Amino acid sequence: MPIVSRAAACAQLLRHFTETLRTWPAGTALALRHPDLPKAVLHGGVTMGLALDFDEEGPDDASAVFTIRYWVIGATPENSDRYFDLLVAAWQADGRPTRVEQAHPRAGYAETTDGYRLSASRSLNGYLSVAGSTPPFRLRGPHGPHSPNGSGGTGGSGLLPPRIEL
Repeated sequence: MPIVSRAAACAQLLRHFTETLRTWPAGTALALRHPDLPKAVLHGGVTMGLALDFDEEGPDDASAVFTIRYWVIGATPENSDRYFDLLVAAWQADGRPTRVEQAHPRAGYAETTDGYRLSASRSLNGYLSVAGSTPPFRLRGPHGPHSPNGSGGTGGSGLLPPRIEL
């Protein structure tokens, strides 16, 4: 079933992030701000229109995807490989198609059965972050930008919380 609104897509992405937290030790959180990296603040996500849905007149029943990245609070440069390995093992145990790049910095990618894309990567200084992207959703229509759950526009302020924890 296709996702019809950005709000619905982001709600499911939040569930995937919450599920991700369950693979790590208690007390782990996801956050846009990392206490050890005060200058490395991540943005609140972005909605990107899909070019195939646009014609010369503009969007015609256009679709978009939403993407956001979080720092993994609790994973340090000393233990981020362990956190990375736990996450990749959980993806594989769930039967998700998974790809891992062992080069420095390490990166891993998985897709959920409902079409969400997840990734984990280590920064050059060893900190871990995770990202998620939704499958396409409609920008216009009954759940579009003028509906109460407003799925149109760009940016991501308020779509997902700045911090996710169990």
